[in-house]
Amino acid sequence: MDDTEALTTAVIRLARHLEIARRETLATRGIEVFEYDVLVALREADRPGGLSPGALIAATQVTSGTMTNRIDRLARRGLVTREPDPDDRRGVLVRLTTTGRRKVDQARGDVRKAEARVLGGLGPRKRAQLTAALTEALGAFEPSGWGD
Repeated sequence: MDDTEALTTAVIRLARHLEIARRETLATRGIEVFEYDVLVALREADRPGGLSPGALIAATQVTSGTMTNRIDRLARRGLVTREPDPDDRRGVLVRLTTTGRRKVDQARGDVRKAEARVLGGLGPRKRAQLTAALTEALGAFEPSGWGD
């Protein structure tokens, strides 16, 4: 196995372990991973008015139809609302409800602990180096600032 193949295999396997930890942890809170992605994007947004569906699509890298279904599902569960965009009469903004904010905040703590267990073999310096290297590699495909 050459260096590239070894790195790719390690990244894929690590991602699989992280995904399993995330999925299992979120299941205990009654949240699907795809729901969590939307809730975190809304929580991280520095916009008290919420985000447009387009901004959520960019943040989660899914199609328009997929995002519509996700927003519908989260709205039915009372975790988000759709409100008219005051800057665009044709647009809407998606906002976390109080319940949604509380649910994502609780889940994030659990997810962070589960992911820390998966990455437990790496000390802070190694984690920082790995984060920097992977962020640099992703820079060719994704806009900067996703991990801020």
